[in-house]
Amino acid sequence: MPKKVKKTINLIIHDRDTSVSGQVLSWALTYGRYIIIIIQIVVLSVFFLRFKLDRDHTDLKEAVSQKQALVQSVSDLESEIRAVQNKINNIGQITTSQALPIAVLQFLQDNTPVDTNYTILNISSNTISFIATARDLRSFNYLLRQLQQPNRFSDVNLEDIQRRTDGRIEFKVHAKINPVGFSS
Repeated sequence: MPKKVKKTINLIIHDRDTSVSGQVLSWALTYGRYIIIIIQIVVLSVFFLRFKLDRDHTDLKEAVSQKQALVQSVSDLESEIRAVQNKINNIGQITTSQALPIAVLQFLQDNTPVDTNYTILNISSNTISFIATARDLRSFNYLLRQLQQPNRFSDVNLEDIQRRTDGRIEFKVHAKINPVGFSS
């Protein structure tokens, strides 16, 4: 080292205890080293943390891609299941709506006299209308009384009645069906 530089360093070192610049230099040489070491440790930690976070990010992207593929493969199955569920619901509605006409037909079968025949029979969701012929007034009267039971039918209307040439009675009836009366 040249003599001039050595002399300047010696002056600074000897003068550091007394002057402000010497005190700043003394503080920088002792504590500054620690600060620089701590900053380097933080920078290296962040540097290595960056590698870990990049790896985690890549792993998460791969996991999301795999799960998306799984969801897409299951979506076809889900749509099939929804279609089957809709068909099951439709079947349930159809069988429920068929129960009432079957119950009405069973009622007519059980309560119609043997000598009474139906010419036309129409059963809708809440009404029944028919044209029938009975052998005599007793059979006609029995069937009409059975239809007038308040729990099964309401608004029973005898729309037409005639005696045919062969002595049979032809009549036309229209009534509203009480579904509650047929639910049991």
